[in-house]
Amino acid sequence: MAEPADQADTAGEGAAQVQERRPRGCLGLTGRRALVTGGSKNIGRAITEGLADDGAHIFILARDDRASLDETLAALRERGVEAEGVLQDLADGEGLERTLVSIQEDFGPIDVLVSNAASRPRAELADISLADWDEVMAINLRAPFQLARAVLPGMMGRGFGRVVNLSGMDAYWGRTMRAHVSTTKLGIVGLSRVLALEAAPHGVTVNTVVPGTIDTRRDHLEWYPELEARYDRRRDRIPMGRLGTPAEVAAAVLFLCSTGASYITGQEYFLSGGGHPLVRE
Repeated sequence: MAEPADQADTAGEGAAQVQERRPRGCLGLTGRRALVTGGSKNIGRAITEGLADDGAHIFILARDDRASLDETLAALRERGVEAEGVLQDLADGEGLERTLVSIQEDFGPIDVLVSNAASRPRAELADISLADWDEVMAINLRAPFQLARAVLPGMMGRGFGRVVNLSGMDAYWGRTMRAHVSTTKLGIVGLSRVLALEAAPHGVTVNTVVPGTIDTRRDHLEWYPELEARYDRRRDRIPMGRLGTPAEVAAAVLFLCSTGASYITGQEYFLSGGGHPLVRE
């Protein structure tokens, strides 16, 4: 019987193989333009690759890693799609506004928005400064609001659009040393529900994907010892007995972005291996 870590690896490979076998265009996104934040690494990269495999053109907003951004853009272009990206600090609200105007002027109108990027610092409540709090709020909650505000009017005018925001199970469970993060992750659920109601009459959907514990160790080797211990503790509480993979999160996001998900809006999709958002253990 495979060890849990091996099971996680197998699951990730299986999801990737399914994605490779999917015929281009089956999601209905060929020629659509997708904007993905944090789209150059782990979960975000899996999402951008899946969208590109269906023929969508990709624009990535990344924070500060030019090498990863350039590598991801090159991989996407090899799939035969247009792929662009810029480094943009989502905490810089004015800078983000300018970038969003430029994207839609130069890259084209956005049909699919995936707000994946997030800041997840750890600190005791007494050690969270107002500046720390404001930065996390800006990246995790204000930026998705700004992004949606910039692209939703065009989506509604054209009668098609998909918005997917990423939250997290800690938003429902709460977690020590994450007061600012958990607050934003539950806030994104409320934002998504309101946007869904406003956009629904125009054929535009807005949904939230809520991942549980996802194995991103391969992308954060410098954190590996800390992540390994944390994952070992969390794995014991997961009914499926393993961690989720970026490919599995991407599969849920891709479905919600597809034309087949046209009657799903204002919902939260939980990827938790059987864990319930109202039951911690």
